[in-house]
Amino acid sequence: MQATPGDSISPRARFAHNLTEYRKSARMTQAALALRMRCHESLISHIETGRRAPTLDIAEEADKTFGLDGHFVALFTKITQSPTLGWFARWVEEIEPRAVILQSWDPLLIPGILQTSDYARAVFQTSSDLDRVEERVEARIRRLSVFDSACPPTFLALIDEGVLHRPVGTADVLAAQLRYLLELTRHPRITVQLVPIAAGCVPGMMSAFALARLRDGSEVVSVDSVLSGQVTADHDAVAQLKQRYDSIRADAQPKIVTQQAIEDAIEKWTR
Repeated sequence: MQATPGDSISPRARFAHNLTEYRKSARMTQAALALRMRCHESLISHIETGRRAPTLDIAEEADKTFGLDGHFVALFTKITQSPTLGWFARWVEEIEPRAVILQSWDPLLIPGILQTSDYARAVFQTSSDLDRVEERVEARIRRLSVFDSACPPTFLALIDEGVLHRPVGTADVLAAQLRYLLELTRHPRITVQLVPIAAGCVPGMMSAFALARLRDGSEVVSVDSVLSGQVTADHDAVAQLKQRYDSIRADAQPKIVTQQAIEDAIEKWTR
């Protein structure tokens, strides 16, 4: 079977095309393939039609299902190898897809993995080359697909309350983002907690950071900064940020209070 179309199409389109062709060659329906790959049938459909980007888990399961030696994993790597990701590429490509637990602290913005495309676009338009904005938006939005994998992570997001009132984009853009955030607070794998302004200058106010526990028990952290950032498994760095995260979370509001605060902010931005 000729599984690879011309080199002119993108790695994501090639992944979709190859998955469809291998499935049909094996005389499998999308439902049958989903059962073999331990995922939802709708996810197979969305990947084949290009509406969703594949995850590393999906790529590995596809290789296993069709007896391939890393073909789909190689395509997944090409999809995620965007120069616009810079130092953060390792987190997106290697860490998030293999995480059991993800934790993040964001003092200035909605967490990237929970952003709408319009909100992300408004963020990138202030800090990126205009010809790379859409590429960065697409890379950011497809991160949410980790929750469609066979073993999705648990995500705990701490957000400073001031983020709800920071006008990123237009009022409509922010209102839509907050409605989407409210919807995600009801996701069984996602917990969002606001840290109230009254908590003052909590530890970590200077920068966003994230922690991940992987399937093998190892732990990795990502720390953002104005000029750059780093992804590291250094024991001291992990221990320091875990302690800082616990300290911040001690001031966080419970889920029901957080949801009410988001609803109040939505009403404010839709007046």
